Amino acid sequence: MSDDVLRDEINKRFTLNWLIQGAAQHAGMTFHHLVRDELDALNPKLVRFYDQYALVNLLQYWSMDAALLLGWPPSFWKRARSNRSHPFFGHPLLSKFGGMLAASGRQRAIERCKEKGVTRIPFLFAFQALFRKTRLRVLESPHRATLIELAKKSASTIWGIPVNRLNADLSKPVEFGTPIRIRNQQAVIFYRCMVGLGGVVQVGDSLQVVAMATNWQLLTKELVKGTAELICLHGLNHLREDTYLEVMDAADHIEYEPWMLQTGGELWRRLLAVVPDHQPIAEILMHIARLPPASLHALMEAVIEKPEWAKEILRNFGNKEASIPSE
Repeated sequence: MSDDVLRDEINKRFTLNWLIQGAAQHAGMTFHHLVRDELDALNPKLVRFYDQYALVNLLQYWSMDAALLLGWPPSFWKRARSNRSHPFFGHPLLSKFGGMLAASGRQRAIERCKEKGVTRIPFLFAFQALFRKTRLRVLESPHRATLIELAKKSASTIWGIPVNRLNADLSKPVEFGTPIRIRNQQAVIFYRCMVGLGGVVQVGDSLQVVAMATNWQLLTKELVKGTAELICLHGLNHLREDTYLEVMDAADHIEYEPWMLQTGGELWRRLLAVVPDHQPIAEILMHIARLPPASLHALMEAVIEKPEWAKEILRNFGNKEASIPSE
């Protein structure tokens, strides 16, 4: 495989990771409302706390603490266009649209803060993040078993995956399946602070989604993410084993996840806006994952910039093997 073809496959994996993290981030802002009645029956305070926790989780990337560890988002995305050492330099989408999508997602979250009772005053923001994390642990404690089943039900509803293919636990995450790649001090910090983990493991003759997290909101996000990963495996099974390992080693790093999360939710929201009503999102994502890199990136650019054209492309996905027509 030539260097150019390998780079295309690595960029494709970056895009699939972006969609996987985006699906989880978008779901994290909304899915507690899908099971509001069940959550209210356990404790009427839970939905409000999950609303607030979701906003804090997104807006934290623009906090002082996160900026010291990660860097200031606008500066990070600006460098993606010109700095050859940047992890997303040369990516046809992340380098071009990352900053815009991050800013759009942030603005959307800011507009919801007053309604949801979230402050953005720096010191108070850090305090409320810790308070909500601690308070959720107390509110959830009597209902752990029920919340685990509810997390599986929520992910099953979103993706249409059978509940018996989902394994979940409310606990501090530990590694399973493919080892997490740790290659620098930043990755070490993320690894030690990890509060959620989701992925795919082989169990007998089938692939199962496994998730662990410290609260229900994170656990459901990890189940959504793990299921998206399972679906996106359809886009990798054409690779030889040595190429697959090379692609994963280049693209799958824990320190890239915050950037995928802060932008991916907005990307996923735009994708959902152009998906035809009659087509399940899992089927759409499977077709997207199977596209060759150039077609995948042309489609996702259309989702961002030319939604009407993207709608037309997606309408054809259920009729034949997807291809990207000319405008």
